[in-house]
Amino acid sequence: MHIQEELQITKPLEPGHEVALALLLTREYVARLFDQALYEPEDLSDQQFNVLRILKGGGKDGYLVKDIRCRMIYRFADVPRLVNRLEARGLVKRCENPADRRGSRVQITAKGLALEARMHDRHQALSQQVDRCLSAEERDQLLAMLERLRDDYRAQLEALGK
Repeated sequence: MHIQEELQITKPLEPGHEVALALLLTREYVARLFDQALYEPEDLSDQQFNVLRILKGGGKDGYLVKDIRCRMIYRFADVPRLVNRLEARGLVKRCENPADRRGSRVQITAKGLALEARMHDRHQALSQQVDRCLSAEERDQLLAMLERLRDDYRAQLEALGK
């Protein structure tokens, strides 16, 4: 369904506005699919799951909060708050950082690893569904176009000093 029809917009859209709306609405559909099928049943947010995946992929010493932030999909997340919530559930733990006492290291716990493992197969299945209506060529084209857009947006943000 065309974006104007779906959002019931009757006036013509500028090309950039149409692309922005299409990206935002598509992101909402993907987020809702993952929320309903993966995160909500585990009482977890997408950002909390992202932290668990980052920590699972890291070394046994874990990461500093600033290192987690650099690896997050949602770059404006309040990582200390996410870590606090995960820590309250026993999914992560904070440990002293011998290299710098000002910051603690965050590590995934056995309970966090078990939760991530329980969610892993469902995450894989959902991820494979995201582009199931695209051919391999269309998928590669879409990825290349999205990369160009991200590079341009990143440059715009840097120019604004953000």
